[in-house]
Amino acid sequence: MAKNVNKKEDDILLDETYKCVVAIVSRGYAREVVRSSREAGARGAVILQGRGVGQSERKFFGTEIEPENEVVMIITQEQIAVPVMKAIYAAVDYKGPGRGLVFALPISYVSGMINAKQLFDED
Repeated sequence: MAKNVNKKEDDILLDETYKCVVAIVSRGYAREVVRSSREAGARGAVILQGRGVGQSERKFFGTEIEPENEVVMIITQEQIAVPVMKAIYAAVDYKGPGRGLVFALPISYVSGMINAKQLFDED
């Protein structure tokens, strides 16, 4: 394990002020999630393609259809995590066809976020 970590990177590794907001939505709704999260103050996101595993009641000519999902991951400052989640929930009708799930996870250690931290500090 490398011990030669500069001071700025060291500060970020110990920073516990970030949350990872995760939104799982039906295919085609990820861009709406990203748009609404940016309007709430988030800086960016990662979109992953996924396939649901579980009980599916949708069938086409007797063949089960596996739902295709998009997973949007957003690392944001802790104080705007809830507003970002509320914006996502309002933008994507979770009772309608875009239904899915939105939640936040705590982040204990972050590496590689120097540029993002500088952007957050500018605000």
